[in-house]
Amino acid sequence: MMMSETIKVKAKACAVCGESQILELDRDATIKWQGGELIQNCFPDMPLDEREILISGTHPACWDTLFGGDDEDE
Repeated sequence: MMMSETIKVKAKACAVCGESQILELDRDATIKWQGGELIQNCFPDMPLDEREILISGTHPACWDTLFGGDDEDE
């Protein structure tokens, strides 16, 4: 059985800093996600912040700028 290839995908530009990121992703999982499958089902091992980059283009630091940091004391 052949392993799935990887492809490079350019994420949307971040609404905060305007930069975009290029991620190397599993080709088959990317096709399923672009076809409407939930991102968490296609990339279950991908960290949440990387999934957010794919969804909205927002980087972790920019997310913190928009919504505040993760404050565990609240």
